[in-house]
Amino acid sequence: MVRIARSAVVALVLLLAMTETARADGLGTIPYGDDCWGSGTDADRDGLEDDCEYQVAFWFMPLFWFDSGESGHARRPYYAVKSTSFSTRTLQIFYMDTFFEDSGVTTGHDGDPEFQILEVHYSGGRWYLDWVYMSAHRKSACDSSAWYSYSQLEYDSAIDSRNAYRGWPTLYVAEDKHATYNNLANCDKGCFSQDYCSRHTYQYLDSTDRLVSRNVGSTGVQLINQILLNGKTERLLDDVDFKGWDDQWYRPNSQGYRRHLNDFGF
Repeated sequence: MVRIARSAVVALVLLLAMTETARADGLGTIPYGDDCWGSGTDADRDGLEDDCEYQVAFWFMPLFWFDSGESGHARRPYYAVKSTSFSTRTLQIFYMDTFFEDSGVTTGHDGDPEFQILEVHYSGGRWYLDWVYMSAHRKSACDSSAWYSYSQLEYDSAIDSRNAYRGWPTLYVAEDKHATYNNLANCDKGCFSQDYCSRHTYQYLDSTDRLVSRNVGSTGVQLINQILLNGKTERLLDDVDFKGWDDQWYRPNSQGYRRHLNDFGF
């Protein structure tokens, strides 16, 4: 009888361990796998099905934590997706945050073209996050941008139980400056310790429109470039300034996204 009881306990422990492993194993919510490549509509002619690009971009969309003092939440995000390897079923997603402004007290400017690149792959019915590049004042004097592996990231499944380890990541946004980091400690060290983050308010990158109709394609095959908003036009894929649909006379504009897209092959 004791042996039977022990066997039952061992079986229960193994079952719980298997359940926990399944929870900590990428995303199973994306309705594409191998058929992401070479099937269906492909408007940007990159070998990927358009709806697959959207589904992957939507489901891996980062969760942002903003500081209590953040005064520049406004943004209109866009994205691009490319295949880096069919043999390993690997994609990269370029998220263009397009914050309308950098509201730093002494260094503020119109338009804030911060971004993230997520590298993900498909295997055995699930999608897994491998790497994230987070821009943090890229190409400036205090550039703190970096690549982070999946093991260096945080994942929040309490907000949405469909998330899991190696699913969509939690990122920390520097107050008013919008550089992103993998944790609070790295944020506080960013830009010569001038950046600051906290867990005050969380928002998904695009909580309102969920990235619907926001695929820009690529610099070579442009699906979206000129965007008219509030009577002003931005050209996201051209080598021009990004003004955040604002362009106030009393502060400078930002250099646009084209140089970053070129550097990473989008």
